[in-house]
Order: sequence, then C-alpha cells, then structure tokens
Amino acid sequence: MVTSVSGTNSTSATSVAPPIAQIRTELTAALIAAGVTDAKTTDAAPKGFPDGVTWSEAYKMVTQRTEDNNPATPGNLVLSADLLKKALAGTKTLAELGVTSLARYPRGTTVQGALDQLFMNKSNGVLSSALARGGVYDLSAFPVGTTAYQAFKLIEDPENPGKVSTTRYAEYKDAYAALTSLGITSLQNFPRASTAIEAKNLLEPKAELMLKMVGVDKSLFKAPTISSLNGLALLTKLPDSINQLTTLPTGTTSQALSAQALAAKKLVSMGYDDLSAFANMSAFKTGATPTPLNAVNALTQVQRSPTPSDLPLPASTSTERYFQSTAVSEKKSYGSPVRIVKTVLTKPPGERVTPNVLPPTRVVTAAEVLTANIAFWTGKK
Repeated sequence: MVTSVSGTNSTSATSVAPPIAQIRTELTAALIAAGVTDAKTTDAAPKGFPDGVTWSEAYKMVTQRTEDNNPATPGNLVLSADLLKKALAGTKTLAELGVTSLARYPRGTTVQGALDQLFMNKSNGVLSSALARGGVYDLSAFPVGTTAYQAFKLIEDPENPGKVSTTRYAEYKDAYAALTSLGITSLQNFPRASTAIEAKNLLEPKAELMLKMVGVDKSLFKAPTISSLNGLALLTKLPDSINQLTTLPTGTTSQALSAQALAAKKLVSMGYDDLSAFANMSAFKTGATPTPLNAVNALTQVQRSPTPSDLPLPASTSTERYFQSTAVSEKKSYGSPVRIVKTVLTKPPGERVTPNVLPPTRVVTAAEVLTANIAFWTGKK
C-alpha cells in the first residue's frame, strides 16, 4: 500500500495516514492471518493489542517504510506480518507481567517499548525473573562489562519478545567459551558494538589457518565438533591439555607442539597465512617449502633485529590486537600500613595488664642450704 503524499511542497513531502477504513481492513486481514480469527473491522479496537490501543496506533506499530526510489515521496508504508506477530506475542508477555493497558506509558509507546521500559526498571525484579526462567543465573557467559539488560537483549527471542531464547543463549555461551579459552574475556579490542558471536566468527577463520600451519587436523581432538579456537587453545596449553587429544602427531612432543602452536598463532595474526612465503629466504633451504615444524624458525626470522632483507611481506592485514589476551589477574593491594598514634580503644597505663616477670633463679648445693639455715637460726637465739 502506497501512502498518499502532500503535493504542496515536493521537496519536503510528508506521508499522510491512510483512511481509517483502509487501516481497519488491512489490519483485520493481517490479524486473521496471524491467528486472531475473531478479529472484525467493526471492533472498537483491534484484538490482540493492549487495552486502549486504537486502530491507528496499532497500525503504526506493525508497519514499516520501504524505499520506492522516488525522491518526491517518502516511500511505501507496508504492513509487516513479522512485526504484527511480535506485537501480538509481546502483548501476551505484558499481560503475564500484569500490564494490560499502555495508558501509564507516554503516548505513542509501542508494545516493544513498554516491554523495554519494564525490563530496564531495576526495582521490579522483572528482568531477573525473565533471565532465571531462561536458565540464566549469572553473567559468566557474557563478556566482562555486560549488564543484565544488555545480556537479556542479546539472547531475547526474536519471535517472542520478553522471553529468553535458549538457542541464542547456547550460541553465546559457546562463542564466549571459545574466546575465553584464549584469554579473551572482553571485547575491548574488537570493533565497537561487536558481540561475542561476531568476535568468534571473526577469529575462527584465522584459527583454522593456525591449525593448518601447525599441521594438525581436528580429528586429533577427542571432541568431534570442536571449534578451531578451542582446538588452538588446547594446543597452546600442552602438556596440561594432553587428555583432550587422542594422539600426538608422529615425530613430535607435547612441548614442541605447544611451541609450534604459539608460533603459528603469532605468525597468522601478523598476516602470514601460510609458511610458503618463507621458502625463498636464505635462512631456509632454497626452493623448499617450510614444513609445520619450521613455524618457530619462521617466527624467529620475523622477530630478528635488524630485519632480514629477504623477509616476505604479510599476505593479509594484521589481527594481532584481536588475539591479545584481556584476562587480567587480580592483584590484591592493601596499601602501606598506617601508624596509629592515638586510639580510643587503648587502655590507660594503670589499667593495662603487664606480665609478671619471675626473678632470676640459681641452682644451689646442699652445703649452701645448711650454711644459710645456720646463719638464719643463729640470729633467732
């Protein structure tokens, strides 16, 4: 349905709401298609919406504007079945929370807007209850700095506003677990507004290149569906993570494999997608492609100072900052001790308990005892 356009000024064309009869007809047909079979055009208010919502207000909630490539018109106003479905589901959620009318909200507030205001209120307990019902009891599955409301919006069910999607929650837990396996606990090094899933998807292809550079296939790990990030983390933590591997590659040890994984992580993050670029360096055998066992040697050549003249250029953009660990070890500091000069808890000298020091003792002989007795009793006569 194309909106009517004011013709008084073509440079500032504004859309005019369609006639109320047209709104009733279109919205009623959409409501019936969405499952509200008892909806009628003669109803005083559209069914499925909170009390007090008029036909025009409901129509604004479920329509979206699409571009018609005409600079003289604001575009086409189309009723969206997806928006209608979300509005109906959100109305049911509001009713479950005891909100059956939008009268207490500012004029023009949508169903989703009312839900957001309820969940942003920290004093009503609605947000905590919604998270708990979805199985979220803490924020350990989200990057450091994520608030409870932000976490809820990340895992909110797109088809059922106000409810937690267990599927999306599982995706975020898996993504954040993959990031934390490399020590990445926050998204401060990633583009602004990135989510944990987006950060994982950004690093996963690089992690695959790192495993390929080391020459390790995912069949080496016990978990058949392990991600490349988790696999790389297990390799860098060898030999402590040896129980997560089925076997080690032939001709290598766990310590050597860990060193190769760390070198591959550094090389790929610097922009070297494989080791073939180092084949023409004089430090290697001319014409021979470096093997995965040369990853440490290749990194040594990159880090040499001065830089070798035949060092190859990186094949891609550096992503070192993405792989930097953001895990900060907690250091407790109690500060320097403060010398207490006066205190009300100290008793005055006369009331203090002091130790009773025994006088020095000496072991005497029997002859000394007899002599002392004679001297004592002689004076008594």
